[in-house]
Amino acid sequence: MRALITGIDGFIGSYLAECLLAKGIDVHGIIANLTQIENIAHLIDKITPSKCDVRNQITVKKVIRKSAPDFIFHLAAQSRPDISWRDPWRTMEVNVMGTLNVFESVRQLGLDPKMLVACSSSEYGFLREDEGPIKENNQLLPLSPYAVSKVTQDLLAYQYFQNYNLKTIRVRIFGTIGPRKIGDACSDFARQIAEIERGKKEPIVHVGNLEARRDLTDVRDMVEAFWLLVRKGKFGDVYNACSSRVYKISDILNKFLELSEVDIKVKVDSKKLRPSDEPIIVGDNSKIRKESGWRPKISIDKTLEDILSYWRNK
Repeated sequence: MRALITGIDGFIGSYLAECLLAKGIDVHGIIANLTQIENIAHLIDKITPSKCDVRNQITVKKVIRKSAPDFIFHLAAQSRPDISWRDPWRTMEVNVMGTLNVFESVRQLGLDPKMLVACSSSEYGFLREDEGPIKENNQLLPLSPYAVSKVTQDLLAYQYFQNYNLKTIRVRIFGTIGPRKIGDACSDFARQIAEIERGKKEPIVHVGNLEARRDLTDVRDMVEAFWLLVRKGKFGDVYNACSSRVYKISDILNKFLELSEVDIKVKVDSKKLRPSDEPIIVGDNSKIRKESGWRPKISIDKTLEDILSYWRNK
């Protein structure tokens, strides 16, 4: 069997490639820039990479025609909410037009792959304290340009299933953490601590909102969920992929500080605060557990230890 991963060079894409290779899948991948492949450098001789900007429908179609995949995992995205505030135009172009180009290419070529579309928990917006874990039928109230782009991507996947019978499966991904990730609180804390330990930075960790509570899943568990969904999920349907366990960001920071080899102070940096930041995000994973048999297995302590080890070795 053959799989095409758009955004294979990204954080989740690189782990998904490892996961699929271990299962004997022939892995092809779309890479935006062949000079920036650090995440998959160790896999480059085991996969078939293609340079392609998903905003270009002609090149997207060429790659899909050439790879003729049984599975498409559409992960390519501008995936950072903070960047979406500064550059909403690029966010929409990559996330919305990129998705449209993948769907249209499959439709025009008359192919019939199973397609997993990486959507986001940010589509739900604010969660009230009395709401409990978010279910897939919760109202979508996006609060950032990134979240709006993901709602659009999500609904495009539903529309193409309904109108053209494309075998799309939508997965709303909650907080996913692990080595290789950049730009989130966990990687930011670990990077700063590693720099402090090497004497490259004063012993102060600069932080944003520590009161937020997040549902966090190890990336290695997340990619197993993707694989199970393309085999057992219902086409046209949507699934929360999450641990259903909530962690306060301040507690995550404290766990990192406990792992540190030096004494470190904490300072709030206003530049790290977002215009709007959901106080709590926690998902209900009962649907994906019931229909696919997936269970997150890796402990938060193991994940944080691996993240810090990654940055210490950079």
